[in-house]
Amino acid sequence: MERFNYKALLLDLDGTLINSEKAFFSCFRDVLKDHYGVLITSEEYKKYELEQNALLIEMKRREYNSLRNVTDSEVMQHVYGSYEEYFKRIIREKIAKSNFELLKMLNEKGIRLSLVTTCRKRYIDLLLELYDLYSTFEYIVAREDVPKEELKPHPRAYLMALNQMGLKPHEALSLEDSKRGVDAAVAAGIPVIKVDSFTAIKYHDDRCVEEESANEVLQRILKSK
Repeated sequence: MERFNYKALLLDLDGTLINSEKAFFSCFRDVLKDHYGVLITSEEYKKYELEQNALLIEMKRREYNSLRNVTDSEVMQHVYGSYEEYFKRIIREKIAKSNFELLKMLNEKGIRLSLVTTCRKRYIDLLLELYDLYSTFEYIVAREDVPKEELKPHPRAYLMALNQMGLKPHEALSLEDSKRGVDAAVAAGIPVIKVDSFTAIKYHDDRCVEEESANEVLQRILKSK
């Protein structure tokens, strides 16, 4: 972390600070099975939802008549409606609690913090309330703040955070887990640390500093302050 000269951390949430990828798959799988009688595997989810960016429903529509007259948005309404209970559980996990405690301590030491995430506001509000993070994050970019076509890997969310915080790209440091997130931060000109302890799809990226987990990164930053 010593190699970076930064004033602020711009943090992804899902898959970076919380172990949400596994939970969202479980929710997605259960909704498709319970509402539509559709079965999916973890490998299908990784291939068509994570790697190819939301193509799983379309792929399954070719196999199951129950999806023929249902739009993707209708399916996802069921998914997001069910996901809240999953989200409540994962933000209470020990590792999540540790991450947000570390962020509070870093903020108290003068590190400016913002969330740059595709998570929905309704879930972020649950997180802020649980750990009393209202004053910890200077700025939050959520899914609803960015046009759908400009979500990550588009740099818009990061550029919004930089603008609101009055920072130049080199004055910030991004913490991400996914290729889409890394692409977004790099396109905005922000140095990136990539972590993959929660991610199903692991890959090497020469554009980043690669570390095991956000928790380890945050601990090292705290010790250096």
